[in-house]
Amino acid sequence: MTFKATVFGALAPILAIGAASAADLPSYKAPPPPPPVGFDWTGYHIGVIGGYGGGSASYLSNITFFAGAPGASWYNAPSSQGTTGFVVGVQSGATWQLPNNIVVGYESDFNYADVSSGNPGAAWGWGGGALQSRLRWYGTERLRFGYAFGRFLPYVTGGLTYGQLFSNGFDNVGGISFPTNASKWQAGWNVGAGIEWAVFDKISIKAEYLYTSLAGTNGQSLAFPVAYRTFTGNGFDTHMARVGVNYHFKSIGSLLGIAGLGL
Repeated sequence: MTFKATVFGALAPILAIGAASAADLPSYKAPPPPPPVGFDWTGYHIGVIGGYGGGSASYLSNITFFAGAPGASWYNAPSSQGTTGFVVGVQSGATWQLPNNIVVGYESDFNYADVSSGNPGAAWGWGGGALQSRLRWYGTERLRFGYAFGRFLPYVTGGLTYGQLFSNGFDNVGGISFPTNASKWQAGWNVGAGIEWAVFDKISIKAEYLYTSLAGTNGQSLAFPVAYRTFTGNGFDTHMARVGVNYHFKSIGSLLGIAGLGL
């Protein structure tokens, strides 16, 4: 018997045992890839928004008739007008998505508006004409609360409204036309609801209903030689249907980097 045959004969039982043991070992498989991460609303956004609104502008008047004029003094005499028009503006905000998919956020917008009632009356006449009540500029500062269904986010919202109101022309109260010219910035409140859809990771579109309430302008006017009037706003309320587009980013630095500032 040769030397090679002797060595092989000695090692054969060991190799057989090793092969059998290897056959008994469990096979190894690579772990599956992690599941894809769902859309996360956490971050910041900027965008544009616009829509259509309408409502009413109401006033309460205190009227004092001059001597010789028919009638007595009136207090809290009401007058009201319907309003319609468009709004367009810019918006920005921040959003946080919690582990249970509840979403909380803050949003601010500033808008140009042409929500008004009719046209102002002619400057030359006392007898008749029309009063124009107009919301020209307005902004909102609002909280948002919603629930994320992936890329869909229904939400409710509410907070502070501020705006610039105008009243000019002629207001007919008790059959008497009073010239009116007043302007005022004031604060009020708002409440609404909407839905936002992340079309892409960084772009979303939204549709929103928002009710805003401001007090309205106040001032005084003279219908010479009949009566003197002071008036107080009793509500400039607007129902707005708005749509918007937002761009989303995770940090201020990422937005500045996109803007080319190298951050």
